[in-house]
Amino acid sequence: MTDKFDANKLCPVNVTQNLLMGKWKLTILWIVSRKTRRFGELQRLIPDVSRGVLVQQLKELERDNLIYREVFKEVPPKVEYSITSIGESFIPIMTQIMEWGASYINKTTTCNVDVCIANNFPCSKCHEMLNLEKEAIEDL
Repeated sequence: MTDKFDANKLCPVNVTQNLLMGKWKLTILWIVSRKTRRFGELQRLIPDVSRGVLVQQLKELERDNLIYREVFKEVPPKVEYSITSIGESFIPIMTQIMEWGASYINKTTTCNVDVCIANNFPCSKCHEMLNLEKEAIEDL
């Protein structure tokens, strides 16, 4: 019997993709990187995510050592999520991804992020994106 060699486990692209796979993981990671958050705060800041999906993705981020979950033994129980040093090391990369995304939008759509900003965010997508960023900065 021979052991199968799984190259995917050694491929940095596959490892990164598997760690961040999930519609809301990058958003969660970004929000938690700005400030320690309670579950209810995350639900409020990401209104489109269902409770079950948020719970699952938080568990996966914790399992992969990107965020830390701290449970306080009190009634009612209090749980807070914060970013780990491994998660923090990804934030500069995430910033580059966001910059690339803004450039991509400018090059491929009629939405011009700079025009949206100059005109008080008339594009609904820019408005939503920048409101989330504004809330994260205000919470610092």
